[in-house]
Amino acid sequence: MTGYPLRSPVNSFDIHSCDDWLSCQLNNLDTVHAVSAAIREQKIWQEVVSGLDSIAVQFDPVRITPNEATDLFREQLSRLQTDAVMQTAPVTIPVCYDEIFAPDRHWIAKKMGLTVEALVEWHSGLEFTVAMLGFMPGFAYLRCCENITDIGRLTKPRQKVEAGSIGIIGNQSCIYSFSSPGGWPVIGRTPVKLFDPAKDQPALLAADQIVSFTRISKAEFDATAREELK
Repeated sequence: MTGYPLRSPVNSFDIHSCDDWLSCQLNNLDTVHAVSAAIREQKIWQEVVSGLDSIAVQFDPVRITPNEATDLFREQLSRLQTDAVMQTAPVTIPVCYDEIFAPDRHWIAKKMGLTVEALVEWHSGLEFTVAMLGFMPGFAYLRCCENITDIGRLTKPRQKVEAGSIGIIGNQSCIYSFSSPGGWPVIGRTPVKLFDPAKDQPALLAADQIVSFTRISKAEFDATAREELK
């Protein structure tokens, strides 16, 4: 974890409540990441969920009333304007781009006017940021600052996309933490577990974390997958 200053001030605190949840609209994604990281460090709330332009926190209604929780949340947001916040260290994820793990690589390459080999070289050289986690535990939505051709989603979603699959639709990408239905074109797969409930920090990735990919062979994929099962 490394520290960095809050990059954009929180200008307003229009807090909404629903049952045991409070939410607040924020200025932009950078602010969401900065505020979320700082609030999690303070360990006040039962859960902290960051979206693309808002943050939500869950309180214990047995311990604190909704009005008390709202006042506490507002005070906490006010203090964050001058606080330092934390950022999770960058991570490099191994990816096998062989066709068995990348069923859409030819389609994506054609969309981008690249050969398959050039597509792999290009993708493994990109740097992404985790925009947010959602859809299922550990599922990461990624954003890239590069100007990437709009690839779009599959016309017919798959009934099953394997865990570890890397999807890409343009500047947005994703990593499936578990096998599930999905409509993102798949460019490769990692053997690394994205979510392990047995760990103190179950999700491998966190919002605002920098993510890059490194190419591995099928043999390396299989070896890492075996290690992950131990």
